[in-house]
Amino acid sequence: MSQADAANEDVTEKAIDFLTGVLERMGISADIDVNEEADRIVLEIQTANPDVIIGRKGQVVDALQHLVGKVVYKERGGEKGKPFIVDSGGYRDKHVEKLQALAQRMAEKALKSRTIVELSPMTPHDRRIVHMAIANIPGLSSRSEGEGDDRHILVVPEGATGAIERASEDSHAE
Repeated sequence: MSQADAANEDVTEKAIDFLTGVLERMGISADIDVNEEADRIVLEIQTANPDVIIGRKGQVVDALQHLVGKVVYKERGGEKGKPFIVDSGGYRDKHVEKLQALAQRMAEKALKSRTIVELSPMTPHDRRIVHMAIANIPGLSSRSEGEGDDRHILVVPEGATGAIERASEDSHAE
């Protein structure tokens, strides 16, 4: 085992210990599976009720991931390494699929109406997923607009009339 692998394993153990401690204090009985991928390390929380771990619109799992990220950063002494992703019940992959489906629906709406379609505000991570999905659709571009919590995406068809059509359906996937 290389020194880097040993250091990575130690950081992973610290992250698991920290996450287990937080879950115990939350009164949640869970096991944590580690899935090391090429570009990230996923800590999958296995529990009887993953909805408690995920929270409303992923707020709890995002908060847990933020805390784990702080612990990992401290353990690595500021050195870069694979990011740690906290997940439960496959929430992360399902969320990406929902955002990609949203992007497709809003793209179709923009192309059909030939007007700019405005989406609801979303997190930087979610906006990035939508921008990447829109970038793969010919005849469309996207841009972010607004500040802070109000930052949102505009889906812009080539030669758009300039009018902004508000997305009538709930345009932020949960």
